Amino acid sequence: MAIYTDYVRINSTETDAKAINHAIKNILFTRIGSMPGKPTFGSNLYKVLFAPLDHITKNLMKRYIKEALAEWEERIIVLNVDIEAVSEYNKLIATITYEYRDAGLDINEQISLSLLD
Repeated sequence: MAIYTDYVRINSTETDAKAINHAIKNILFTRIGSMPGKPTFGSNLYKVLFAPLDHITKNLMKRYIKEALAEWEERIIVLNVDIEAVSEYNKLIATITYEYRDAGLDINEQISLSLLD
């Protein structure tokens, strides 16, 4: 039985981890201030879009990811955010490990997002 359900298209749904991963992508890839009616929705990842691939950029990205998910995704607790640089393709890969916030669910999940490509 699915606990979380999210609509992908009119006749298509995702459940549980897929629904949360879909919501995480929506939050992180939405620029703050770009959504009418919700001016603070989204993340600040756009601020590091063309920044050098160094430890400062990685730490900023971790901070932006944690802040956005703490604010907008109440169904999860972020356990870890790992940023890996793939310099030959000039991109970063963020791996977010989280667990469900609901009591009684002992499930850990993770999502990897390709950023800056």
